[in-house]
Amino acid sequence: MASKQTLSMNGPTFLRGSAMLIIWGGLDQGKTNKEEEELNDWWSNEHLPERLAIDGFLRTRRFHALREGISQYLVWYEVANLEVLTSPDYMAALNSPTPGTRRFMPILASMNRSACRVLYSVSRPEFSKCKEGPTGGTIAHVVLEPPQSSEGRQQILYWIQRDGWAGLVCYPGTLALHLMEHDEAASNSGSKTKSYDGVRFQDRSEDARGRWILLVEYAETITAPFAKHQAASEALRRGIHGCGVVSGDPQYYSLICAAAE
Repeated sequence: MASKQTLSMNGPTFLRGSAMLIIWGGLDQGKTNKEEEELNDWWSNEHLPERLAIDGFLRTRRFHALREGISQYLVWYEVANLEVLTSPDYMAALNSPTPGTRRFMPILASMNRSACRVLYSVSRPEFSKCKEGPTGGTIAHVVLEPPQSSEGRQQILYWIQRDGWAGLVCYPGTLALHLMEHDEAASNSGSKTKSYDGVRFQDRSEDARGRWILLVEYAETITAPFAKHQAASEALRRGIHGCGVVSGDPQYYSLICAAAE
């Protein structure tokens, strides 16, 4: 794992813990509005509280986007460390799914699931004296394929810390940047439990190994006329490409809810 570096332009990090579970993607097609309403009821009012009751789960956020008429969701769970995502308590919960989990999990079968360690997290320096940082109403989500060598990864990490963040923070709507590294063992450990019987998440091939996930928080709504999150995220992506790193296009989501232990 690449080591963190401390740079003078960095502000505080307000992530809780050193690891994160991220699930994202579109629902299976053909779902009615009523079914999706029931899915969201289960997800926000049953599933999130259930997960936050597990030791080591510290905070969660849910997001939504609509692309070509299909709902896209992203949820992240901030956890104390990567070991939480393979812990006996979490495995017991995954192997004892509620009726709601058994009903709705297959609807999420076309999504992606990554257990990650946090490589780097930073917020605007203006919040350095705050105990709790801001929560972005919009996020950009980018999947990266960093170099295989540790030296190459360290160079990209340093560029993101120095140039990438410096470019983003010039936009007043930018709140925070978080960079995660996918862990294959922790991801597969959870994905093979009873909660996911019959569910085959995407990206369980070797392509997922070692990938990085970049999340940028913005103090904007997606439709705001003053919004600059797309321009900021595209500039970041171009800079990353200029370093020779392959990435997907930024995907944008709106916050549904946030909750903590």
